[in-house]
Amino acid sequence: MVWDTGTGSCVVGERLRTAVASVRTVLRAQGLALKTSCQAGQGALGVRVDVVDGLLASAVVRGPLAEGEPVDMGTPAGVIGAKAGNDSEDVSPDVQHNRQWLRALMARHQFDNLPNAWWHFAHQAATQPAVAEVELAER
Repeated sequence: MVWDTGTGSCVVGERLRTAVASVRTVLRAQGLALKTSCQAGQGALGVRVDVVDGLLASAVVRGPLAEGEPVDMGTPAGVIGAKAGNDSEDVSPDVQHNRQWLRALMARHQFDNLPNAWWHFAHQAATQPAVAEVELAER
């Protein structure tokens, strides 16, 4: 996987670009950095969170926090396997905490965690107006 610290080649829509930028801003304030990998064929992003400032990061994530290294999520980002799955219980409490924290953070920015891996996220589709709202607008 090629990890991108910029906007990413698959971040094409303005809503998605804005959501990724918002996540990056939050993480920067927490001493962390978001790296993304395009999963365009699956309509998703691969994500990895790296430590920039271990002292700041220790307020939100657990485990070893060496600067320049990824946050401990139990498996490398981008690798599919039994331990990478969201339902894997064969990981440490620190890893469980970090995965829950990442899911919550991404959910606040309209990303759904895909079930095959902790690092696999899809941006939520734009909400569609209810049928009644469309009918009223047409009148």
